[in-house]
Amino acid sequence: MENIFLPLQRIIILQGIEQASGRELSNEMIQRLLKANGHSCSIAEVNEQINWLENRGYVNATRLSDYAFIIVHITRPGIEVAAGLARAEGIAAPPEE
Repeated sequence: MENIFLPLQRIIILQGIEQASGRELSNEMIQRLLKANGHSCSIAEVNEQINWLENRGYVNATRLSDYAFIIVHITRPGIEVAAGLARAEGIAAPPEE
């Protein structure tokens, strides 16, 4: 059974990257972002979510130093999902403001 919090974590990741300077965050910063939003995740779990988002075209990831450090850039489709302009299966809708 898949973790019911994964879709929410994915929208938090996309919105965090979209709002970041340069529209990029490291996997370590994403881990901190998730923790600040009530989701304690290991770096391995964060990397799994990065891979999931990358495989679907929502982010591009640059892996450095034997894949331990990852820089994640949001793509145009990722921006649209983060802004609520598009919906994606497996990603929660952005919370209404």
